Amino acid sequence: MLNIFKTKSNINKALVFVDYEYWFYSYKNKYSMRPNLSAWRQALENQYQIVDIMVFADFSCPAIGEELARLRSITNTIIETGTANQKSKKDMTDFVMLDYIYQSVTDREDIGTYVIFTGDGHFQSVIKYLIQKCRKNVVVYGVDTTFSKRLQMVANNFVLLPSRKEIEDSQAALIIKHFARQGNRKTPQTYWDIIDNVAKANNIPKETVKSALVKLVAGDYIHQKEIKQGKESLRILVPNWERIRMDGLNDQ
Repeated sequence: MLNIFKTKSNINKALVFVDYEYWFYSYKNKYSMRPNLSAWRQALENQYQIVDIMVFADFSCPAIGEELARLRSITNTIIETGTANQKSKKDMTDFVMLDYIYQSVTDREDIGTYVIFTGDGHFQSVIKYLIQKCRKNVVVYGVDTTFSKRLQMVANNFVLLPSRKEIEDSQAALIIKHFARQGNRKTPQTYWDIIDNVAKANNIPKETVKSALVKLVAGDYIHQKEIKQGKESLRILVPNWERIRMDGLNDQ
């Protein structure tokens, strides 16, 4: 009984374990976006007293290796899991992460909540162990469509990412980058031109680009302008660079 009361009193104190290979590549391949690390950490801090965030991945590939600088802005605990054997890299990341989770149960008895970011069903056993044997609160984060249903069922709580806002913010950044790449080109950009071009260039649904574009126009980040093209009028979109820079949207 004393152990139960101790766990409840420390439920706000959390250790966080992140399979960053899973998070990074799921976002990259399915949404053409990168994780919003600072917003994610802030959301965790709004709910828990974060003792540590442990990030696990093989950073030898250039694409994910470039993420190290961003990761260091949210944690100093980054565990490189790369091995010489190419075939076992993902299994090694899971193995190392599981080992750290099990060790922490003994080393940090004061922790009441475990936050685990993974979509892999292999973590079902450790989650059951943490909840049933150790009386811990376990929250699992996963990426939509890649998140094991078994994990969702055994955890105390689960969170699906990316959120709608995160997707729209990412698409908005892609739209702004599209305008920046156009530079001083004289080719007019209509509403549907932008949606088609951004969706095709990034292999993402037109509907999500459209939603982000509507919000950019509503927020006065993009202006509508009517021009003459021959005998006809054409309504085009023009970025409001002053407002975009003022609000830092071009830095995303």
